[in-house]
Amino acid sequence: MKVTQIALYRTLFRNIEKSSNTANKLYLQSATGSKLQQASDNPAVVRTTLASRTAISETERYLNTIAGTQENLDILDGFLDGAEDVLVRAKEIAINAGNGTLSTADRETLAAEVEHLKASLLNIANAQVDGKYLFSGYADTSTPFSGDPISYQGTNDHKMVEISSGRTVQTNLTGSEVFSEPEDLFAMLDDLVKALNDNNSESLTESIDDLENGANQIRGKRSAMGNINSRLDDVAALAENLKLQMEARLSRCEDADLLEVMSGITQAELGYEAALAVSGRISRLSILNYL
Repeated sequence: MKVTQIALYRTLFRNIEKSSNTANKLYLQSATGSKLQQASDNPAVVRTTLASRTAISETERYLNTIAGTQENLDILDGFLDGAEDVLVRAKEIAINAGNGTLSTADRETLAAEVEHLKASLLNIANAQVDGKYLFSGYADTSTPFSGDPISYQGTNDHKMVEISSGRTVQTNLTGSEVFSEPEDLFAMLDDLVKALNDNNSESLTESIDDLENGANQIRGKRSAMGNINSRLDDVAALAENLKLQMEARLSRCEDADLLEVMSGITQAELGYEAALAVSGRISRLSILNYL
C-alpha cells in the first residue's frame, strides 16, 4: 500500500472519529439540556458559571434564613398581642372599678379576674417555641420568669442572624425589656388587685395610667419588631431578584439551544455517514489494486 493511501486512511478515520464524537456530544446535550458537560467544553465561561452557582447557593441560604426569621417574628408578635390584650383588659377593669359604685363582691370578682390575667401574662412571658423559651435571651432553656414577686431570670442579650452579606437583624426580645423595664407589668397587676381589695379609688386611678404605660411599652416593642419584619420583606425581594439574575446568567452559560443542538446532530450524522461512505469506496478501490 502506498504511503499516500495510508495517510488518506488516517485522515478518513480521524474524520469519522471527529464526526462520531461531535454527534455523541450533541446527543448528551439534547438529553441533559446542558451544553457544558465538563470545563473543557467552554473554559471561558467556567468562572462565570461557578460564580453564578455560588451566588445562587448563598442567596438561597439567606432566603431560608429570612423565611425562618419572619416566621419566628410572627410568632413573637402573636404573644406580644396577647400580652397587650391582658393590659387593655386590666385597664378596663380599673376604669370600671373607679366609679365607686361596685359592691365588695363585685370588686372581689374583678380582683380574681386580674389574678387570672396575671397568670395569663406569666404564661405568655414563659412561652416556649420548639422547646426554647421565647423571652429568655441566651438562656433559652431556662424559665425566664418565676418567684414571688415575679422576677426575670434570663439574660439581656439580643440574638442576631445574618440576612445578607455583612447585614444582621435582631430576632428576639428579652423578658426584661418587654415585661419588667422600665415598667414592671406584673407589679402593675399586683397593685391593681390590692387597689380593688382596698377599694382605693386613688390607687385605681394610678393603675389606669400605669396600665396604659405598660400597654405602650409592649406596643413599642411590637412596632420595633414589625419594622424589622418589614425590612426583611425588602431584603427578601432583593435576594429573589438577585437569584433570578444569577439563574439567567447561569442559563446563558449552560443551557443548550435544543433547536441548534438538533440541527447540529443532523449535520454530524450526515458527516459521519459521508465519511463512512468515502472510506468504504476507498477500501474497495484499494482491494482492486491487488487483483
